[in-house]
Amino acid sequence: MGLTPTGFCAEAALAAAHGIRSTALDPERETLAEVQTRLFAAVVAVNRIGTNLNQAVAAFHVTGQPPPWLERAVSLCERRMRRLDETVASLHDRLP
Repeated sequence: MGLTPTGFCAEAALAAAHGIRSTALDPERETLAEVQTRLFAAVVAVNRIGTNLNQAVAAFHVTGQPPPWLERAVSLCERRMRRLDETVASLHDRLP
């Protein structure tokens, strides 16, 4: 079903609580679960980028020069933010 063991147990518990015997996910829930997964990945990526930018600022304060990898970190940040924008737009498009 493409779920983690924890996710499967959660879905099974919800189905049992609602008296549903099918183990298949509701298509709407499946769509929202996909968006949720993408948002969680975006949060992790933004946190990692924030850590890198903090390290860049610390290095800049010590040396007076930006670290050579800073340009790549900024580029990565821009790509991740675009993907986050796409995910939010996708969620917006799916809402009534």
